[in-house]
Amino acid sequence: MNFPGVGFAPRALAGKGVPAFAAILLAAGGCLVPQSVDPESTRPHTIPRVDLTKLPDYFLRPEMLLYPQGPSDLTSNPPCHCELDVHIPSILADDPTVNVEARWFVDYDLSVPRSQSPVSTVVIPGSFQTPDTSRTMPDFVINADALGLVQGTHLVELVMAEQAGFDLDTKFPPHRATKTDYEASTLKFVVRVTRDPIPGRPTCDLQQQAPQVQRCP
Repeated sequence: MNFPGVGFAPRALAGKGVPAFAAILLAAGGCLVPQSVDPESTRPHTIPRVDLTKLPDYFLRPEMLLYPQGPSDLTSNPPCHCELDVHIPSILADDPTVNVEARWFVDYDLSVPRSQSPVSTVVIPGSFQTPDTSRTMPDFVINADALGLVQGTHLVELVMAEQAGFDLDTKFPPHRATKTDYEASTLKFVVRVTRDPIPGRPTCDLQQQAPQVQRCP
């Protein structure tokens, strides 16, 4: 049996009738912390994924509407604008100790290199203090102007894997490839950016249209 952090029993002890296990304890200088002795390559890796049963109802729509600014938003003091606060209530990772990395992409296109970098990256740390397989993550804010989103539809993707599982950014597909024996999960949804004035709605604050929220800095 191998113990992490201990290479071998000292010959001076092992050769004098001291049992090998006792020699290892003496060499360690104290108590051993229980650890897995299985090589990492033989342990199954978890596939982090969104808990679909807890997603807000707006994910059921064919598309989420984002109306960045209306006429009165531009003339208000200070000027207002609207964003989408996309809320993922829970993600699942079967191994609660691993760090999960979440990468957000907008209009990812293999033929457009500048579209391949994530617009946001979040690390959700693991914990040895709880066996709970569910975790929370920060909301993803979609600001059309900050992301350079023109009028029309845009594909938003959330790609998640163990943090150690993402491969080099140059591997195919760029910025979202995983190493051997690792897998990622993907959640996709469509956002429609509407910049034309909406009759009867001079501001971007559309009632009952979560996840859109109006902000007036």
